[in-house]
Amino acid sequence: MVKVKNNLERKLMRKSRIFYKYAKKIAPYLQGIKVDLIHAKKRYSVEEYIAYALYSAVKSSVMIFFTLFFMWFILKDIIILKIAFASIPLFFLMMMYTILAKPNIMAKRRARQMDGELPYAMRHLLVEIRSGIPIYEGLVNISEGYGAVSQEFKEVVSQINGGKSEIEAIEDSILRSPSASYRKSFWQILNAMKTGTTLEIALSNIVENMLKEQLLSIKKYGQELNPLTLMYMLFAVIVPSLGITFLTILTTFVGGRISSTILYSILFVLFIFQIMFLNVIKTRRPVIQI
Repeated sequence: MVKVKNNLERKLMRKSRIFYKYAKKIAPYLQGIKVDLIHAKKRYSVEEYIAYALYSAVKSSVMIFFTLFFMWFILKDIIILKIAFASIPLFFLMMMYTILAKPNIMAKRRARQMDGELPYAMRHLLVEIRSGIPIYEGLVNISEGYGAVSQEFKEVVSQINGGKSEIEAIEDSILRSPSASYRKSFWQILNAMKTGTTLEIALSNIVENMLKEQLLSIKKYGQELNPLTLMYMLFAVIVPSLGITFLTILTTFVGGRISSTILYSILFVLFIFQIMFLNVIKTRRPVIQI
């Protein structure tokens, strides 16, 4: 599935070359995407990715326009035609924003995955170093079983096997990693290697600090849950209950009734609110494996 998706993206990249000259003019204002592309492991230049975003946005906007135009042709409703023309710039901007923000979202997702596995990988590396194993062998041994962190270690090992020094390979890894914890940890390892300090001491400090950060993140998450729970009770339980009660009393006085459309609308809004609330809880939850 991932391979098919990557092939499709490459085909779109080739087709988007017609927008490259426009992308070059926009690129100086969107240089922040360069870091996101590196962290998301997208091997495209800023100009290439902007051209891809322009092509995808134009293609999607045209498809939406012709869909609405076809609906107007069938129904002969002038409002649909007006919506079709008005929606083109709006949908184009929405698609551009979504595609340009995608590398940043992917980088953050990858950073969370790495943060979840990093403490255990570093503890494993500490055990290896304490056993007298060189850091290269240690990286080889932990290049399996730790998800996104192991993938990064594989690239480090591959670069070392390709002729780079351990220091150069680790420096490259730091630059392309989206995880702040990973960069911080390996800067300490890098400094220890450059200064000749014992790696065991550096790794012990790193693991100890990571464990402290995990405890702090759990405490912080627990403190954040209290106001979030109150907000959930207020907007998902109290306000809908009192609102429906108030509407029932009001319609009784005026001799009307609550239509099923209103009730279904309230249920739909509550459903959307609960999905958003669960998403907020999920994103704030610290990535810690037991």
